[in-house]
Amino acid sequence: MEHPIQPQRFPWRLFWLLFALGILGMVSSIPIAIDLFGAVITAEPLPLPLPLVILLGAVQNFGLLALMVFLGLKLGQRVGLGAPLLEGWLNGNSVTNQWRASLGVSFREGIIAGIGIGVVLLIALIAVAPRLPNLPFVTAGRLAVWKRLLACLYGGLYEEILCRLFLLTLIAWLANKALRKSNERLSLTAFWISNLVVAVLFGLGHLPSASLVMPITPLVVALALIFNGIAAISFGVLFRKRGLEAAMIAHFTTDFVIYVVGPRFLVT
Repeated sequence: MEHPIQPQRFPWRLFWLLFALGILGMVSSIPIAIDLFGAVITAEPLPLPLPLVILLGAVQNFGLLALMVFLGLKLGQRVGLGAPLLEGWLNGNSVTNQWRASLGVSFREGIIAGIGIGVVLLIALIAVAPRLPNLPFVTAGRLAVWKRLLACLYGGLYEEILCRLFLLTLIAWLANKALRKSNERLSLTAFWISNLVVAVLFGLGHLPSASLVMPITPLVVALALIFNGIAAISFGVLFRKRGLEAAMIAHFTTDFVIYVVGPRFLVT
């Protein structure tokens, strides 16, 4: 759902809401990250006391998150990308029939897309699991359900702020300027350039964490690019069509299908 392109004041209330949601997403990943990667990370001696390392990491990550949200919203105003439902809610539009109808459509399309993507990727992951027994999907399946459920918030909240609100918007703005030499409405070509670039980055971005539990082979790289790329492209389309909220719902639902429901279908 694209905004009308016109001079707008910066939406500070939306900034703080998305910043808080991003922090929630980051914190939600901690329990499963400790179980999956804790032993590997703590195997090496730390240069500083652990509490100080955690504090410095939190300050750094919160600062980067604030920058991502700010730039995403600022540039999104120029190319018609953003979080229209949350912004409308903050502006008091939630009482209107139009806002409620948009909420229903975004929620429905996000759920349907998330289930569809999740089922397709789950079938593919189950098919390759015998060859890659240390896939994060397989190892996560051995953990408590509540930890896997919390991890879905990381994808649905933090990763969507990073990949769609920030990266896709930034690259789309740059591509739009290069193609049109102005801040006009986002062109379809600029959107697809950014959507494909972000899909590749999204796939590659999963390799560092995977490398902590398994060797990175050409097959692993190819699967990371294909599986994550399919999801990222779909989330990008929803982001442009319905807004960040629909992409968040779809991403959360996809992860729920894969990480919460999916392990039940693994052959042990």
